[in-house]
Formats: sequence, C-alpha cells, structure tokens
Amino acid sequence: MGVPSDTEPADLLRAEIAATGPITFARFMELALYGDHGYYASPPVGPAGDFVTSPHVHPVFAELLARALAELHDGLGHPSPWRLVEAGAGDGTLAAQLLPALPAPVDVVAVDVAPGALGSLAGIDGVTPADDLPADGWDVLIANELLDNLPFRVVRDGREVRVGVDGDAFVETLVDLDDELTAFGDRPDGVVPIGALGFVDRLADAMAGRPGYALLIDYGAVSGPDAVHGYSSHRVVEDVLAAPGATDVTAGVDMDLLAERARARGVHASPVVDQRSALVALGFEAWFHDQLAAQHRQLEERDGLGAVRTWSAKSRATLLVDPAALGRFRWLLLASTELPAPVWLDRAIAHRSAP
Repeated sequence: MGVPSDTEPADLLRAEIAATGPITFARFMELALYGDHGYYASPPVGPAGDFVTSPHVHPVFAELLARALAELHDGLGHPSPWRLVEAGAGDGTLAAQLLPALPAPVDVVAVDVAPGALGSLAGIDGVTPADDLPADGWDVLIANELLDNLPFRVVRDGREVRVGVDGDAFVETLVDLDDELTAFGDRPDGVVPIGALGFVDRLADAMAGRPGYALLIDYGAVSGPDAVHGYSSHRVVEDVLAAPGATDVTAGVDMDLLAERARARGVHASPVVDQRSALVALGFEAWFHDQLAAQHRQLEERDGLGAVRTWSAKSRATLLVDPAALGRFRWLLLASTELPAPVWLDRAIAHRSAP
C-alpha cells in the first residue's frame, strides 16, 4: 500500500518517520488532514469538493434538525439568548441554514480548525467563527460528520498498523499493541477512535460545568481494518497513504462505544438512533407529502418546469432517509444528567424499534 507523493504533508511525514520510526495511524491523520497545508486547510465539502454532507443534499435536513434543537432549547428552560455551537462547521452550510430556523435570540458559534473554513464562516451573518470549543461551554452543541475524521488508530491481526516509509512511499507496518490499545481489551480488529473518545471527554468536562446537550451525527462503524478509506472528487479512495494531504481519511464511528465513554464520565447518553428514524420523528414524511402535493399542483397549473424542479429536489431529499445512503447515519444525544430527553427522540426510538 502506498506510492510516492511530493505534497508538503508528505514531506513532514517523511521527516517525522525518519526521526522517530513508524508512526501511529492517528499521527498520520493529524499531519495529513490538519497539519500545514493538510487536506482540511480549505473546506473540501460541497458539490464542487470531494464529498457532500446532509445539509448539502437538501436544506430540509437543517429545517428538521432545527426542530430537534428547538426542543433541546425547551429542555434547558428557554435560555435567552442561548448558545448553539457547531463543531466541525466546515464551509458553514449547516450553520447558515439553521440560523433563520432557530428560536431567537441565539448566538451561533461555528468551530473549525482549518484557516480556509474560518474564512468562509466569517462571511456568514449571525455566525461567530472560532478555532476551538468555547471555554465557558454552550447550551446545545451539534457535530455533524466530524467524528469520523478525528484521528484514530488501527488494529489488524491483533497488532497495530503503523505508517512507515519505503523509499518515498508510505507503507504499513505491524507492531505489538502498546498500553493505550491494550487498555481497550479484546476489541476486534479495526479502528480504535481515540480522537472521538477524547472529544467526548471534552464534552463531558464542559457539561459538568454548564448544563447542556450535545448531538453527534455520523456514520456507524464498519468492522475490520478495511473500514479505513477516503474520498476524492466524490469517489472512494482505498489507498489513503498514497497522497497525504490530497485526500480525505475516514472510518465509521462506533457510537455505542462513545455512549459508554460518556456514561462513564457522568453524562447521560440516549440510545443511538438512525438518521432515518430521527428525521421521520421530526416530520420528514409530512414534509415529503407537502412536496408531492406541490408537485401535483404545479402539474395541474401546467408549470412543468416547476414540477420537475420539485420532483428533483424531493428525490434528492430521500437520500437523507434512505437506509442505503444517509439514512443509515447514527444520532447520539448526550446531555447533562438533570436535563430531560426530547419527545422527538422517544418517537425516533419507537420508529427504530417498529417492525
């Protein structure tokens, strides 16, 4: 696995490997994704980028998500103003779509580490860009498709996969598990999400000092070390070592493991639900039928072009609830222990459990 690469992150990686020996996959990700001139130096999302997220597919995602967040605002006792934090805000599409649909007054803080993302976020009225979570906490935090890109380590055949070099190429090498990995016990081969677990620890610390909610949305774990992959130009990249800094690096997230970690840290973690169940609970089906009725009206009024546009948008939106597409994503709600669970979550759990 691996071919020569001359990107600047590649040079940084080669220098570090030459100095220290093979590095963990997590360290490879840190430099390839978040180091100088790394992949996330500029937002790579959107139709013109390498991949799209749910708010890029259709704005109804943000419309329904805003309903979920409004109910969390209710659970907090309607603070005014209230603070919403989006972690991993990227190009700001979700923050911009949410803002007009949220209970006002609201302070929206959009967090991202990438200079290019911060520049994009600074141009959105009503949004405050930041390169880290607020030190004084939040009322509600949302992280949509962030956790899968946080650095993780990889285990194969009971040993750890590290990254070395062979000539100019980056290659895998296997080493014995160290104390950090053996502390996880007899986990199956695959990804150990140390970055996501560390993120949950930070959330738990913050929610201990200021009551709040955190809604984490991402795609679920895929077993085995082959779960690691990337994206470039909307296509899957299997060899993520080939061009560090030029391709995404990702793997599914074990949401149940994150829920266990949150509970161990004194935070309430609700049952994990799939995105289809969550969006149906928030009104997706009613919205869909409204769009279908609008399409029929347009046809009756001989507005063929409008009907085609409505049909096309409606079709895109179904990807959000398609179990074979974005509907398979997982939603995990964390909360300070004194806060109530929202009604939409109970409905989502019931939908998930229905035959």
